[in-house]
Amino acid sequence: MPEQLATAQERLTLAAAHWHTPEDTPGLWLKARITLMLTEQNADRAQRHQDALREVTLQLAQEHERRERFRQAVFHTPDTTRIWWLDRHLDDLDSLDWNVFKEKILPLVGAADDIQSKAERIAQTLLYVWEKLGDNPGQHARFTTTVRTVLDQMGWNDAIALLTPGEQSAAGSPESGRGDGAEPRLVAEAGTAR
Repeated sequence: MPEQLATAQERLTLAAAHWHTPEDTPGLWLKARITLMLTEQNADRAQRHQDALREVTLQLAQEHERRERFRQAVFHTPDTTRIWWLDRHLDDLDSLDWNVFKEKILPLVGAADDIQSKAERIAQTLLYVWEKLGDNPGQHARFTTTVRTVLDQMGWNDAIALLTPGEQSAAGSPESGRGDGAEPRLVAEAGTAR
């Protein structure tokens, strides 16, 4: 290799550049300049090897740069990743699988801070809870009362109206436990809801 040849020549030059006397030859002082050369065939072979190494190194650097630019452009935010995923499937929207996107692609973005993903997880959790409640009206009432209690204790009374639309009109009904038109008191205020 040319660089190995240059290294060997430098070492020899350093070793022979200063005056020194060979062993068993007193009075003889030597100093030398040494030049190493490869034969033409070996030089050509070494050059081809160097060229191949440079080409592979350049290809690797270009691939690394391409991937880094792709990562910055596509995986910069969850929204840009969603747009990229949609764009990849525009020709065949039937093959668009958002579950694969959520499981395989979105974690590459670091989607822990993604508001849409958090909202979807919360919605899925609530849907799971709602399905577990089944068609039992007693279970639904207990769950709703518990959620209302939590919202009230957190001071989020404005969210109670979002809990079940249309229940605000039932608040003043005789079934609410108060017929005086005042705000209904939550059933489970003093303890756990049963």
